[in-house]
Amino acid sequence: MPQELDRFLKLFDALVESNNSWLARTPKEKLEWVPFDNENMKFGDRISVITIKSVYIHTIAGEHLWSRILKDCADGASLKFARDEVVALSDRLTTAKDLVDEAMTLHAKNMSNFGCYTDNQLAKTVEWAGRKWTIMGFLWGIYSHRSYHLGNIDILMREANEEAPDFFSNFKPVMA
Repeated sequence: MPQELDRFLKLFDALVESNNSWLARTPKEKLEWVPFDNENMKFGDRISVITIKSVYIHTIAGEHLWSRILKDCADGASLKFARDEVVALSDRLTTAKDLVDEAMTLHAKNMSNFGCYTDNQLAKTVEWAGRKWTIMGFLWGIYSHRSYHLGNIDILMREANEEAPDFFSNFKPVMA
């Protein structure tokens, strides 16, 4: 396995585990709490109401769909999600009996997909959001996407008067 991919997998896994531990400790009534709603409290057309749960589901759905799309895409592919797939997965997660458990099941599949990428696959380029990425670069983009939304979740938890965990103490003792 390429060293950079190995490092990505370790760091990404730790970030997801940390995020999931936050969610597991968040009171259920706070998951869908809306601090305020205005025209700027949206993430494009993807998240129309920003809550801890909606941001969390957004990250899970994106990661799962990306892990599948990137695995076998052609060099130079323009990445697109089928809207019906995004909606179906988001609906499934929204109604999950145990959202964190369901998220971890999908994360295990994602890690398996990511871990199978070859040097040749990682060197391919893809287009996403009007930019060209290598697949390895896009994996780091996925990591950054999760980090960005973890920051959103942190702010929402604090606004909900919930204690947000200390970021660095949540990670595994030894990192990549």
